Amino acid sequence: MTDRYFETEDGQKTIALLLHGDDLASTSEYLMGILFDKDKREQLFRQFLEFETDVSYDWFNRYYSQEMTRISKKHKSYYSPPELGRLATQLVDVARTNGDVEATKRNLGATNYDVASGTGQLTIANWDENRRKHSPFSYKPSMYFYVAEELKQEGKPSRSIPFLLFNYLIRGMDGVVIAGDSLSRSISQVYFIQQPEDNHLGFSSLNVMPRTPDVEQAFDVKAWIDEPVKYIEDKDIMPRFIVDQLIGTKQPEQAPEQAGEDKQLGIYKKRLNVIRNMTKDNDNGKDYDGKLTESDKALIDFFDTLMPGFAQFEMEKNKERQCLANKRQATLKLK
Repeated sequence: MTDRYFETEDGQKTIALLLHGDDLASTSEYLMGILFDKDKREQLFRQFLEFETDVSYDWFNRYYSQEMTRISKKHKSYYSPPELGRLATQLVDVARTNGDVEATKRNLGATNYDVASGTGQLTIANWDENRRKHSPFSYKPSMYFYVAEELKQEGKPSRSIPFLLFNYLIRGMDGVVIAGDSLSRSISQVYFIQQPEDNHLGFSSLNVMPRTPDVEQAFDVKAWIDEPVKYIEDKDIMPRFIVDQLIGTKQPEQAPEQAGEDKQLGIYKKRLNVIRNMTKDNDNGKDYDGKLTESDKALIDFFDTLMPGFAQFEMEKNKERQCLANKRQATLKLK
């Protein structure tokens, strides 16, 4: 017997009922569609929470594995156990970083990097372990950044990615989900997920990163596959909790476990880089023009107060960005 509801037979039936499907293909398709409607998505989250409030485990692990077992009898494909996922993570890290297994995590500022993540069982276990290091009064989602990669073949739906995104969003996690081929770096979409109020009791928001050169570099994209998805929920450029600190309406709350102000500054810097990549006038299909938004300027001034010289550094970096933007515009004119 188990006290985890979604691992029981009744729980399995509830998942199928809530996701309006008779098999993995239909439930996955339904879930992927509803994820891009914030109101309906969060209504679905509340419906799930009526049946289970223990978020320390992957609710879909048994359901997904049983469905994949049924599929395997027909297509001769088999569900990967967690141990194989851990091995795949190590092998891909070595292949991409010449043996330095921590290089990819450092590049994105990731707390946890899960390759071949499936529905997110290992990521959830890591998230649960990390949040339990803090009291409910000191834990903030921004303390940790989780990156997961899952296979997405060109022109074919992924059955696991909708469940993986669900698991990030309902838990108020901050991080990225990369859908594509982890070895060839042929990527379908990069999903940026964050809790905009830094509230561990809230749900996260969903954004799809645009296909800009900076995004390609940040997420090691060698080629894009499938049609781009244009979807951004966080249209205020910066999360509310950062804005609050900038304008002085809320004082920074330092948990005893944190190593002082520098760690929080690092969080803000990483968040600025990711969000700037997300908001570079891609609605009109244009490249970044090198101009900083007012929110960018405010955050740079904030950093410069705490880290003298940061504004000069950022000005020099932005000159480089603007130069690249000008070169791209010149190239387009020649064509």
